[in-house]
Amino acid sequence: MATSRDVQEIISKLSSNKPKSRDEGIRLLNSWLEGERSFSLCRLLAKNTARIGPGGVPHEESWPFIFSLLTKCIELEISASKKRHPKLLLAKTLRIAIQCAEDHKLSGAQLPLGSVIKPLFNHIWDVLKDVSIFQMEYSGILRHLLSINEYRYQMKSRMYSSLILLYMNKMVSTISMKGSMPSSLKEEAFRAALTLHVLLENPPGDFPDNIREDIVAGFVEMFSSLRDEGKYSRKLMECINTYLMKDGPNLGDLATKIHFAVQEFLFRFWLTTHDRGLKASFILYASVQLKLTRNTSEEISLVEKLLDVVAKELDQGIAVSYGIPWSDVSRDDKLGHPGNIYHGLMELAAMVLYQSCKETRKMPHQEKKLKTVDAMDRIKDGIIKGSWLWNGTLCFLTHTYGHRLDKSLLVYWLEGASESLKRLLNNPNTVHSYEALIWLLRAMQGLSALLFPNLDEKSRPTSMSMDKASILATKSWSTIWTDLMHGLPAFSNVTPVVDVALALLGDMILQEQIGEALVPHDMWDLRLFKHMSSLYVSFITHWNISFYN
Repeated sequence: MATSRDVQEIISKLSSNKPKSRDEGIRLLNSWLEGERSFSLCRLLAKNTARIGPGGVPHEESWPFIFSLLTKCIELEISASKKRHPKLLLAKTLRIAIQCAEDHKLSGAQLPLGSVIKPLFNHIWDVLKDVSIFQMEYSGILRHLLSINEYRYQMKSRMYSSLILLYMNKMVSTISMKGSMPSSLKEEAFRAALTLHVLLENPPGDFPDNIREDIVAGFVEMFSSLRDEGKYSRKLMECINTYLMKDGPNLGDLATKIHFAVQEFLFRFWLTTHDRGLKASFILYASVQLKLTRNTSEEISLVEKLLDVVAKELDQGIAVSYGIPWSDVSRDDKLGHPGNIYHGLMELAAMVLYQSCKETRKMPHQEKKLKTVDAMDRIKDGIIKGSWLWNGTLCFLTHTYGHRLDKSLLVYWLEGASESLKRLLNNPNTVHSYEALIWLLRAMQGLSALLFPNLDEKSRPTSMSMDKASILATKSWSTIWTDLMHGLPAFSNVTPVVDVALALLGDMILQEQIGEALVPHDMWDLRLFKHMSSLYVSFITHWNISFYN
């Protein structure tokens, strides 16, 4: 067990005027911070730290006092090391001590660095800008401290700006080298990107206005020279995404300047990379930039480029292994819950397709318009092929943007959805899965809510007559009802699919989208109707009885 005497021995050596004694103090402190002995020392220091009141003088046997001694030792070591590198052990000891002090399981202390955080930030800045051998350890310390709200808000705005520019310059100087980076430089660049990412995620308040152009210039220079994919490129994309989300609304035309530099790297690797993290970063980047773009011509250009890339991504979902085969229902709980990358892709695709399919927009002087017909047909073709990603995208598109789209488009896609449903239900042994079916049914729910008969004047179709749209929609709904009635027994034991199917059938009844569509008599023999476990089952049952009566 650590005692007051043990701590006093450490303090005595660390505060010595002799370098040898200070080195002994560092080694002694290290021995106490390792293994089981660390618990008793941390508890003792935390107990005394808790006694320090606001503005009080740190107790000698407390964490703040220990850190004051440690930083003084490091500064003396640096000043004495003019012709040699300072001993790396000192930087490692400071990092380990901070980790132990902040580890609640070890010390139980609350914000043990609160009384010394400002001078500690000053010390970190002085070391990072001048002592290259300590940068890896001190970058780790900086990342740890910035992750704590109460600490990062104590950092001065000027220091934060200086740190941002320091790490931006480190990355620029490394990435700007011609040709591929050596592995050692890639690792150095990755660590700089890692720290920059934490800085961008955790500003001490609003981003300083005075460094906005410098940050943009740094990103532009880095991406103009970036040629390789890998963990460094992935982290760099995370940096730029974080910055755009934090400060994007304040960038104005600078956001476009960033995209001009990023787009070549983005579109070169989007479809070829096997790095899921990098692809997820691409998807997020595209979504953020679409929301930030305000210039009509630039928005159209970005949407057209994204349309081709996103459509190819969705096409790859036709035989994706994520789906669950018809013969395997052991993972029902995962149906309809895509991973983050697929969820993000479908949201982005819906946004891009909406921009492509909404009313034709003309660019000033050039009268260039989006490829509306191409986007319309791509959606229908993707749905007919049975791609679960296209079905999911249609679901997001209808639920998020459907009320803004021409109803003729929705009827057009409903026809494709009806055809796709028939194929899925009649070919249970193909590569299609329940995943495709559940997303298709959800998309149909969205269409059902948008395409009910009593349309008001504002929502009347503009590309076809009202009568033609109504006839086509009614025909599709009737076909969908019939196909579901015949196909329901095949997936009646897959609860997630059954729930969505019954919800769709119930919505079709409520919206009066079917006329004489009946429930076959043999359907009542299914377990799901006998147990009446669903509200929609009960509703359909009572509706059918009323219809017959």
